This record gives sequence, C-alpha cells and structure tokens, in this order.
Amino acid sequence: MSFDDIESAIAPQPWDAAFDPAMTDGLPAPAARFLRRAIAPRAALAREVRLELAGSVMQKGRRLALTAREHLVPLRGFTWEARGRIGPVPVVVRDHYHAGESAVDVRIFGLIPLGGERGEDTTMSSRGRLAAESLWVPSMLLPQDGVTWTPVGDDRARVEFSIDGHLESMVTTVDPEGRLLEIRMERWGSAGVERPQRIPYGFRVLAERAFGDYTIASELEGGWHYGTDAFRSETASRFTVLDAVFA
Repeated sequence: MSFDDIESAIAPQPWDAAFDPAMTDGLPAPAARFLRRAIAPRAALAREVRLELAGSVMQKGRRLALTAREHLVPLRGFTWEARGRIGPVPVVVRDHYHAGESAVDVRIFGLIPLGGERGEDTTMSSRGRLAAESLWVPSMLLPQDGVTWTPVGDDRARVEFSIDGHLESMVTTVDPEGRLLEIRMERWGSAGVERPQRIPYGFRVLAERAFGDYTIASELEGGWHYGTDAFRSETASRFTVLDAVFA
C-alpha cells in the first residue's frame, strides 16, 4: 500500500456532534479538567488532525533538525513525513501506522534508500506512538469508542483504549486549571536495552496553544526512558506544533 493509499485508508467517517462539557461528568477530576480546557463548548467533535511541526531529534550523537507533516487519526493510524539534513545531504523520513502494520523509510534526496524499520517490533512501537499522540485530538479521548479513564491521584489520571485489539494506556498529569503537564507510558522499543520490550516513555509540555476550538500541547520535550535516571534533557526529542487543522 502506498503512502497516499494509507492517507486515504486512515481517514475516519465524519462525526456529527458537538462538545458539551457534561460529556466529562463522572470522569476523574484531572481528566475532566483537561478535556474541558482542551475543547471549547459547542466545538465540533474532531476525529483527526493535520499537523505542521518543527523540531529536532538525536541521531548518532548529533542533533538533527526536522520539519514534518502529520495526519493523525487516534485509534486508527497516522502518516508522518519529515525533512532534514545530515550534513549537506537532504533526508526524507516517512513513518506510518495503519491496521496493525507500520514502516519507517529513510531516503536521501527523497529518492535513494538509506535505511528503515519494519516488522512486528516496529509495529508495536508505532502503536505506542499513536497512543501517546492521541493527546493532540482531545475529542477522541472522551469516554466513547472504548476509551476509559481511571484516577491515579489529585493531578493524574490514566487513559486506556484499544488499538487494533491491543490495549495501550498512559498517565496524564494535569494542573488545577486543566493544563496538560506531562504524559508517561510504557512504550515498546529497543532504545538503550538489549532486546525490544516496554520502556518508560513520555514527554513534558513546555507550552500550549489554541488552534480554533482546540487547545493542545504546542511545545514538547521527551522521549525514551522519560521519568527515569536514564533520561537526559540534552538528548531529548523536541517538537513545536506550528499549525493544527482539525476535522
């Protein structure tokens, strides 16, 4: 399946409904605060978002600056295309998840294969990424489609949902005004370990921004081993949301 075909395949059916704060009644207090801050009253409930991003990741000990576009549909999939440079050489990275399949493809000049990742471990890791990034479409975290919230403390709540029959969960930390401060989860990966396994993963929110009727995390820093002694801010991934279009 081509990248364009995946784009079409993950597109959801329109959701003809509007947000009523009463939809959060009965949720743990941190979850209710977060959702009521993130979604404006009477906003059309979005099922997807198209993001424009800028940021950087560590690559073989060097920080690689990127710009990226992402089509994100929580519970269904995503496509992600990033552009950067390794020295003077332009590099294009494509990543996707859909229907239990995933692949990462790296090409120089957008044409010549440089590397990539495929297989079950890549798919399991991408499924975790899809779960974490669902915070960018807050309406999809309302208690529907099997999404459940449980309290963890006065400022934390766990959200759990199924993606292609696999349970994923994360713990959100929310301040008294409903601002999302961080997320933590156990995501499948191999960073810094001998074999692929679930590894602490997460990010902290440095800033938020309103895009239309939605207020989302707009500056983030984090990555593998977040919240442990193995995490180093100087090697963290960093991203800024430049634009977000919800539908």
